[in-house]
Amino acid sequence: MADSEALTPPRPGKRPRHADPVMLPDDVVVDHILARVPAAAVVRLRAVCRAWRAALTSDHFVRAHRALRAAAAGDGQPEIVFFAPAAGGSGAGTAFYTCKLASSDGSGSAEARELVTVGNLPADDLVVLTKPCHGLTLLFQAGSSEYYVCNLSTGEHVALPPCAPAAKPDPYGGAYVRSSTGLGFDTAAGEHKVVRLYEEEERGQQRCEMYSLVSGRGGGGWRPSAGRVPPGVTKCLEGRPPTGRLGVVEAGILLRSPERAILSLSVATEQFGWIRTPAQLAREVRHLAELDGSLCAVVDLRLVAEEYELWTWSSPSWSRRCRISLASLERPMREELGLGGLRLLPLCTSPADGRILLATSRHKVYAYDAGSNRVDTVWRMHELVDVPAEPALMLNIALHEESVAVVVGGGDVGRRRRLKMEVGKSGEVVGKREGRLERHPSDVKPDAFEMMKRMIGLAQMMFHN
Repeated sequence: MADSEALTPPRPGKRPRHADPVMLPDDVVVDHILARVPAAAVVRLRAVCRAWRAALTSDHFVRAHRALRAAAAGDGQPEIVFFAPAAGGSGAGTAFYTCKLASSDGSGSAEARELVTVGNLPADDLVVLTKPCHGLTLLFQAGSSEYYVCNLSTGEHVALPPCAPAAKPDPYGGAYVRSSTGLGFDTAAGEHKVVRLYEEEERGQQRCEMYSLVSGRGGGGWRPSAGRVPPGVTKCLEGRPPTGRLGVVEAGILLRSPERAILSLSVATEQFGWIRTPAQLAREVRHLAELDGSLCAVVDLRLVAEEYELWTWSSPSWSRRCRISLASLERPMREELGLGGLRLLPLCTSPADGRILLATSRHKVYAYDAGSNRVDTVWRMHELVDVPAEPALMLNIALHEESVAVVVGGGDVGRRRRLKMEVGKSGEVVGKREGRLERHPSDVKPDAFEMMKRMIGLAQMMFHN
C-alpha cells in the first residue's frame, strides 16, 4: 500500500512541497526566447521590469534579434516597405506596409502586412530613404522642413526640432527645394546623425547642419557641421536625400565643375570630400543609390542607345556593374522602361537568385538577370492598395528590415510634435486583389512608345553625326 501511494502522482493544481520552481537563466530567456518575439511586441515587454528594459534595449539584444529574424526568413528574399495614403482617410494620413518580394519560382508578394498608420503625416510629398540605417528610417517633408526618425517595425519615433526653411527654385511652389537631408550612423560615437545641407530661404546662404540623436536630445538642437560647405553646391539641390549610408549628395553630380565630381560627407568627421567621376560617365548619370554596400550610379542612355547602365564605385575607381539593353527586351517590358519621366533605382542584389532588384517611381519592382538580360516584374503596388500619384522627389518603395532598434532624441520639442502612430495588428494582412488591371494607370501607351522610338532614332543620328 505504501508503495502504491508513493507512485501516485500529485493531484492537478498541487505541487510537492519540496519541489523548487524551475528558473531559466536570464541569458536563455533573453537570447533564445525574447529575441524571437516580433519587434512590435518587444516594445511592450520592455515595460515588464527595469531588468527587461535594460536587456531589451541593449545593442547585444538588437543584434541577436536581427540575426534570428534573418535566419527565420529562410529563402533570403528581400522585404520591402511601401507607403500610400491611408485607406478611408481625408488624405492627411499615410499607411506603411511590408511584403516579401516574389522569388524566381513565382512565390511571394501575394500579400502585404500593415506596419504602421500615421494619422497626421500626408503621403503626397513624403520622402523616405531607400534603406534603413541601423534599423531606423528618416521620414521628411522637404517643403515644410519637418523631419522624423522612426522605427517602422515598432512605431517608435522622434520629431526633430524645427529648422530654417530652404529656398525654393520654383517661386510658384512645388515639391522641389534647395536642400538634401540624410541619416547616418557614427560608429565611433555610437549614435545616429541627421545631416541637412540647404540654402536659406531668406538670405540665400548655404548651410550644413547636423542633429545627433543621443547628444542632441539634451536641448542642443541643430548645429553647424564641422566641415565648411564647398562654394555653390546648394544651387544643385532639389529636395532629394543623399545616397543611403554613404553620405553622398545625389544632386552633387549636377555641379558645373570641370571634374564633374560628387560631393560626399563623412558622418564621423563631418568633413566634405569629392568623388571624381569620368566625364563620359558623369554626363548621363541620373541618380545615385547604394547597391550592396557600394555607391552606384544609374546611367541613363535611353536617348542614344536604349540602355541603362549601373556603375559602382570602389575607391579609387568606377566599374560597370551591368548594362540593361532595352532593345532586346520583349515589347511590354521595353515600353515600361523606355519612356521618360521614369525614375529607376537599384535596391539590392537578391541573395536567393542573384538578380538585381530595381524599384521605380511608378510603384513597381523589377528583377534584372545580367546573364540573360532579362527583366521580370516581381511586384506591383496597385495589386495590393490604391496607388498614389507618382512621387515628385523619390520613390514610395524602400527596403525593410525588422528591427528592435531604440529611437532616442528629439528633446522636449520632439515630444510635443509626436506623430499619431498606430501600429498594425500582428497577422493582419492585405491580400492581392483579383481582377486588377495589368497596367498601372500611369503606364505608357503603345502609340507614345512608338513616338519615343522615332525621337530616339533622331537623337542617335544627331549623336553620331
